Amino acid sequence: MKKNADKSKSEGENNIPKQRKTSSKNGEIETYLSSRYEFRYNTVLGRTEYRGKNDALFSKVGRYEIDTLRREIDNDIGIITSSDNLYSIIESSFSPRINPIQEYFKALPLLDIVSSCGNTNEYNSCCNASSLSLKAIPALANCIAVRNPDKWMPYLTKWLVAVVANAMDDRECRNHICLVLTGDQGKFKTSFLDLLCPPALRGYSYTGKIYPQEKDTLTYIGQNLIVNIDDQLKALNKRDENELKKLITCPMVKYRMPYDKYVEEYPHLASFVASVNGNDFLTGPTGSRRFLPFEVLSIDIEKAKAVSMDNVYAEAKALLNIGFRYWFDDEEITELYWESEDFQVQTAEMELLLRCFEKPTEDNPQ
Repeated sequence: MKKNADKSKSEGENNIPKQRKTSSKNGEIETYLSSRYEFRYNTVLGRTEYRGKNDALFSKVGRYEIDTLRREIDNDIGIITSSDNLYSIIESSFSPRINPIQEYFKALPLLDIVSSCGNTNEYNSCCNASSLSLKAIPALANCIAVRNPDKWMPYLTKWLVAVVANAMDDRECRNHICLVLTGDQGKFKTSFLDLLCPPALRGYSYTGKIYPQEKDTLTYIGQNLIVNIDDQLKALNKRDENELKKLITCPMVKYRMPYDKYVEEYPHLASFVASVNGNDFLTGPTGSRRFLPFEVLSIDIEKAKAVSMDNVYAEAKALLNIGFRYWFDDEEITELYWESEDFQVQTAEMELLLRCFEKPTEDNPQ
């Protein structure tokens, strides 16, 4: 009987799954890398990045970085591994998927905005510096003198809150308005608009020309917080202008990342701004609801540089959290139509109509 019991015990031991070794070569490599570096998969740029434990900025993991890490692993812990194996470790769940832009907004301090208005609906209706306990946003707005100052502060506030709302939404485009600064050349319009991207996210902004028909434009929208169209709106033909309006509001963009096999869908991340030398750039009233133009009289650029954009977006985040209405209602859209007349290009057809016809009056109805 004892013999049978021993036999049964032996068979039972054979059925127990063998435990993995407490340590493997790849396990040792992961332990070494984790002790010295922090890795992440940047979902915005579609690449793996790393930084030293005492470093602030992440860098891409490319061939040079992989070979450098291989040398370190060989020299420090005596493990020889291939580049492909190191890639397979780093470009896996070892590197957590992170959206750096959303992480930035999540990390901003939670501000308690107190208002004399008393409720969210009144926030939406009055929206000015005296009724909201805001400091950074008014400070930023006051750096610019514009032709229609009564709309500048409330509309800039709406646009800033929409930037945050749009960045935090992976399925819809929440900012349907392109903020446009017009006026004489050399007024620091482009420089001011560049400041709207906070320093921590400076690598996620694009300033220059965009061509709506080209695929690179979709990448700009999917990989940048701010797209700054530099003095190009006047030069757009009707087809490109219509395409641009669609791009400003499209919920998702499709493109293929470098070295990827397939075209994939990505969130519409970018909020649009633009600068125009001169004032006339709108070809008609139908597209004016997508553009929010302000004629710049002067910009104190040094004062603007001193404003903390972290504080600006912390206030914008606080407004979003209390339900602030950052989109334009029907009445405000009608106002945009009326106020955009000063920025419309006078076409030959319109000049001919104005020359040959006049609006009837009560005294002369015919």
